[in-house]
Amino acid sequence: MRTHLAKRLIVAAAVTAAAAAATAADAAVPAETADASATLAVCADPGNLPYSSSKLDGFENRIASLLAADLHRTLRYAWAPQRRNFFSRTLLAGACDVVISVPASVPASLPAIATTRPWFTSTYVAVTRAADNRHFAGFDDEWLKSARIGLQLITGGDANPPPAMALSRRGVTNNITGFSPWDSAEDAPQEKIVDAVANKSIDVAMVWGPFGGYFAKPYGNALKLEAVTQDPGWPGLAFTFPMAAAVRKEDTALKDTLQAAFDRNAAKIAAILRDDNIPIVEPVPAVSASGAQVSTPTH
Repeated sequence: MRTHLAKRLIVAAAVTAAAAAATAADAAVPAETADASATLAVCADPGNLPYSSSKLDGFENRIASLLAADLHRTLRYAWAPQRRNFFSRTLLAGACDVVISVPASVPASLPAIATTRPWFTSTYVAVTRAADNRHFAGFDDEWLKSARIGLQLITGGDANPPPAMALSRRGVTNNITGFSPWDSAEDAPQEKIVDAVANKSIDVAMVWGPFGGYFAKPYGNALKLEAVTQDPGWPGLAFTFPMAAAVRKEDTALKDTLQAAFDRNAAKIAAILRDDNIPIVEPVPAVSASGAQVSTPTH
């Protein structure tokens, strides 16, 4: 099923000051130029908070630093906007060795990639104002037909974010405001959709959980988040996604090394996610969305 409403959504320990400055200034460093046993070469987006930024203040940056310290490796970045062909331009091109978080299902569509076990699972959320007595119970809520709804949309591509698909199936399309998740001039273009709820430009934002949680945090109790984990009218439509680290398929030793580091640092990683207000949910069994082209939140 395709709609004209929504297109593909491009949607999960700090270094010392000296190391941070050196890493931030580092350009895309080919992994092969450094000793693989001494370097952790990370593929990351320079402007994609809360995940990563060239200022090293994203949760992926903090987790990468934690893993590098655990493995006694020097942390290096290969920076590239996480849009179409991101993997072919970075990980699969040998510019770096690991992407800190991707949907664990990525190898199904990109068999050249392997992943660790998922290290967190998140879901879409509905962000509304706390003073608004309406709350999200499901896509059949009557108030959604007249509410001003915000979705992260882009032009091009042919996959739709799950909330857009669920709303479109119910004919809820004329009261949608689209927000672009891309802006090369900003570290946090995804912030705008949450700001729009706070300033009353829209009534509800249906957004990938890490974006919703992180950008709602500064508003404190003024905003509320409600998990959007399913659409009972469309059981095969996924809203919840386990996230894992990705390496090249042949790099089994690195994958095992990273898995051990994730395991050793699980409590610290969980604390980083809590600090950034990242919504965490239990994984749900995967069910095929027959005939539907659904985007996964590759942030």
